[in-house]
Amino acid sequence: MKPIEETIVTFRNVFEVPAGSLDPVRRSMSDRIRIARGLCIVFMTFVHVPPGIGGNVYARDAGVFDLVYFALSRMVGLSSVSLLSVVSGYFIVSSLAKAGTHRLFVSKVKTLVVPLVAWNLLMLALLALYGLMRGKWQDMPDFTAPGMADALVALTGWPLDVPLWFLRDLFVCCLFSPLLYVALKRVPVATILLLIAYTLFGEDLYLLQRPQLMLFFALGMWLRLSKTAEPVIDRMARWLLPGLVVMVVFYMILRIENVLFGDMADELRLTLDTALRITMAAGFWLLTDAIRRSRFAGGFLWFEPYAFFLFCSHAILFHFAAIPLRRVFGNYGSDLFAITFFALPCLAVIGAVIGLQVINGSRPLLVLFNAGHGVASLRKVAGHDARAARSRAG
Repeated sequence: MKPIEETIVTFRNVFEVPAGSLDPVRRSMSDRIRIARGLCIVFMTFVHVPPGIGGNVYARDAGVFDLVYFALSRMVGLSSVSLLSVVSGYFIVSSLAKAGTHRLFVSKVKTLVVPLVAWNLLMLALLALYGLMRGKWQDMPDFTAPGMADALVALTGWPLDVPLWFLRDLFVCCLFSPLLYVALKRVPVATILLLIAYTLFGEDLYLLQRPQLMLFFALGMWLRLSKTAEPVIDRMARWLLPGLVVMVVFYMILRIENVLFGDMADELRLTLDTALRITMAAGFWLLTDAIRRSRFAGGFLWFEPYAFFLFCSHAILFHFAAIPLRRVFGNYGSDLFAITFFALPCLAVIGAVIGLQVINGSRPLLVLFNAGHGVASLRKVAGHDARAARSRAG
């Protein structure tokens, strides 16, 4: 065998995941992950409701709504991304085993990078149209190479469709997944410690917008590689629940006392934030089991195919829908702002269902805006439910 061919074979043996080394994912585990996707993304939408005023909303003296706003946006909403990162890492191992490194990278370009660019281009077009109609151009990006790179792919800053930084960071994690696989197989403790250090000190490297994401992504990979069973994962999550209670109480005290996170040392802020996200991920995971066993499980499972579209579209909807809502209900601090705060996520969910149904018949639009995934027609779903109801009645 030639030296180059030997090198390629050695590379594959080191970085490729043997398919036979993985246990199949149980149905209950799969259902809980599907529930988690919809649940976390719905909660995440609260983070991006525009407050409509300048300054830091957390600097106000905390009333009842201020605490609700803080809990849903700063605590629950932001932390929900951590469980999505763990889930992504959990499944990337299966993708490595089935597709191999090269095909995985190509697949992730299609399912992460293409929607990242497409949705940001849509946001750019809408901002331009709004500018032409209203003469307001303050939200337009700099039309320079660095400015457009940030606007469309979040190279070193936030994209136009701000939540889509997650797709950018997730793509980078996928590129690192073969290396993470080898490291977690051989030196798991050292790998996790290195990622914790990167979480605390890696913000200025511009590798990830949120360095924490790779830590949670790697934890998901480790759970899969170590063949940790669902009951064991649940037990680990329950161990973290007292920590979640402590973090929630601590964060609420900080809010009541008007302690601004921006005034903290970066290492302290990131340590607290990581602890909150880890414990919140455990809480979300245990909640998925309660939902799976409840009568609401069917609704959550039905909505899961719409979750990605909701994730990509909600901030665009919020940006423009908040304009008339602010005129009616005011900015943050107004007695009626709570209506806007709760109405926009509801409108986003409804809009995601309608929007995905509208483009469902167009393969190119599905590739651009929903990673190529279609959904069942609502008419077919309604017909199936009607037949099932008649069957049960008979």
